[in-house]
Amino acid sequence: MVLKCTLSVLFCSLVFMVGTITAQLLDNRCYLDGGGSAVNFFANEDITVGAVVGSLRVLGDPGKDIVLTLREKDSPVYIAPGTKDLIVAKPLDKEGLIGPSAVFVNVICERKFSDDAGIIIPVNIRVTDVNDNAPVWIGAPYKLNLSEVTVIGTRILQGIRAHDLDQPGPYSTVEYQTLPGPYSDFVAFVTPLEGTLVLKKYIDYETVQNFTVKIRAQDQGKPPKYSDTFVTIRVLDSDDQNPKFDRDVYYGQLLTGQGDIAITPETIHAEDQDRGIRADIRYSIVSSNGAEDALNFEIHPTAGTIRQRRTLPPAQARQSRTIVVKATQVDNPDRYALTTVILAAPQGSETGPLGVLGDRSVQPPVGGAEFVRGTFYATVREDARPGTKVSQLTDQHGGRAHNEPVRYSIVGSPLAQDQFRVGPGGEIMLAKPLNYRRTAQYTFAIESSSTGVERSTNTTTVVIDVLPANMWEPRFRKPFYSFAIENPLHAQQLPMLVGRIEAADGDRTDELTFVLKGNYSNLFRVDPYGNLWLVSNRTDLPLAMRLLATVTDSGTPPKSATVPVVVKLRPETASLTSNLLIVNIVVACALGLLLIGGFVRCVYRRRKRKVASADQLTGHGGGAIPPLKHGVDSGRFLLQRSEQRLGLHGNGGRQLGDCAASSTLGSDNQDFLEHEGGENPRRSQIHNTRALDREELAGQNLNHLLLQWQEKYDEKNNGTEDMSIDDKLIVYF
Repeated sequence: MVLKCTLSVLFCSLVFMVGTITAQLLDNRCYLDGGGSAVNFFANEDITVGAVVGSLRVLGDPGKDIVLTLREKDSPVYIAPGTKDLIVAKPLDKEGLIGPSAVFVNVICERKFSDDAGIIIPVNIRVTDVNDNAPVWIGAPYKLNLSEVTVIGTRILQGIRAHDLDQPGPYSTVEYQTLPGPYSDFVAFVTPLEGTLVLKKYIDYETVQNFTVKIRAQDQGKPPKYSDTFVTIRVLDSDDQNPKFDRDVYYGQLLTGQGDIAITPETIHAEDQDRGIRADIRYSIVSSNGAEDALNFEIHPTAGTIRQRRTLPPAQARQSRTIVVKATQVDNPDRYALTTVILAAPQGSETGPLGVLGDRSVQPPVGGAEFVRGTFYATVREDARPGTKVSQLTDQHGGRAHNEPVRYSIVGSPLAQDQFRVGPGGEIMLAKPLNYRRTAQYTFAIESSSTGVERSTNTTTVVIDVLPANMWEPRFRKPFYSFAIENPLHAQQLPMLVGRIEAADGDRTDELTFVLKGNYSNLFRVDPYGNLWLVSNRTDLPLAMRLLATVTDSGTPPKSATVPVVVKLRPETASLTSNLLIVNIVVACALGLLLIGGFVRCVYRRRKRKVASADQLTGHGGGAIPPLKHGVDSGRFLLQRSEQRLGLHGNGGRQLGDCAASSTLGSDNQDFLEHEGGENPRRSQIHNTRALDREELAGQNLNHLLLQWQEKYDEKNNGTEDMSIDDKLIVYF
């Protein structure tokens, strides 16, 4: 019985333990759905606070059998109660300025009704970039000073830069541009990605002293973000303009004696047109009548008043004078202007239709007007603008002297009525632009009538001459000229006509001059009619000669234009030139080879003669040594053994003599035997006697030397070997 109870208890315990283990094995709460040990989320940096980042893939129900909490207390995210959702608690920012750029938290998952420890789940939230930052200018706004003579294309401002705080990529790539505006065409960026401004249009200080251009920097986002700023440019004046007189012509009257001459319509005055510089002006008289002007007149250098220095002779006093006055800048003598002063001869009181010219009166003030015998003269430049005051009329006999109104009108010329207007004060005004080519002179009548009690009507003739202005630049008929030369080397005579460069100028009175520039410009000439002439020739002409033709007109200021010109050689001319060049090269090579061959031949022959002489002396030249004239063999000593030459035999003395003779006579070409036929026996005997004397002297000098060589070769060869060729040569010499 006891055994049965014990077995029952053991069985129940076993069943309980198996159930408990099975339950533990089947509890997968807090595990990630699909496996894994961490959770990753992506969130844009513009996500709003309170938005859901993502839901945790944890097995189990947070409200029933699991509990989810965060280990981090001050985390930018939190878990919504009763859910698996992660909620944004703080703003996120990829750049890390207003919030974290990445979030890493640990989620603790605890099982209910279990004593097991909670499971830690790492959660990584990656913040992705969005285009939320606009470019920010560095150092803006920008200011710079720019000279008015700056060349177009010059980089006037470098280092313009805007920075975008977005992450590297299209959101942070900045592009630059100028915005449309009044002066936006003056500057431009080199490239949209480079903050460098270049000048695109000439700037004139007299037109604009400063201006502002609006520029923009924007990124490549969609839509892009941008920011604008301004570039203020202050124009600096440069000395690029000449002084200018207030009037083109001044008038005065000669005096009967010394004194200051009254100048009308106003005092002579000129000023520098560079308003930013305003250089000081000095006046002087340019002598147009030889030295007479310098003797008769002088001008104040700063005031501009003209003084007559002496009384003019009667012949000169009866003639009007024209004086040229020059205004020069003090800081730059190359900048000057000219005007003319017309001095009329002194005369008595003379009444004209519209005015009176007294002894000290002068011509009407403006535009070169002149009263001469009832005719009123004036001049005006062709480039004068409408509204320009051409001249001024005066009426001293009309109603103006009694404060009565005077009415002026143009009569007798519809063309003049359309071109000019006469104001109520008698001023002649230009109504329309002038054209010198169409009308060079206007002649019309002006009628003045008073409306007072005493009505009077006067008429005068007005002649206005139009002065031509350089309105047009010279223009070529073609943008490019190309000519071909037939055969300049076969030309009968030079100059030879190549072609014609056609150019014209809209100003009828201007004359054109041509100038050629280029490497071959000295071979050509252009006449005033544009004909291109070949005036010189060369044999090494290229296939194409490139020139620049510049035409300049005679206007003031002169204007010019340039066109490229190419002169080509025809194929036969080019081949002839090439053939001549090849012939010259071949002849030069042949002369060089001849010189080298002659030099080598001379060296070779000299070397050969030396070798032949050595072989002849040593007996190795292939032939026998010729006998001496005195009958002694010159090679006897050289071909004998050393012991035979200097042995202790009884005939040793004679051998030494023979040796000396052979060594001496062997070096003298005159000692060799000549042909015996026809030789004078007495002459031969005398020659042999002299030769023997020389042999004895040479033998005594060589005796000591031969003894030394004998001892040397005895030790070396034991007296059994012949001397070498070099030894024989040394002994011989």
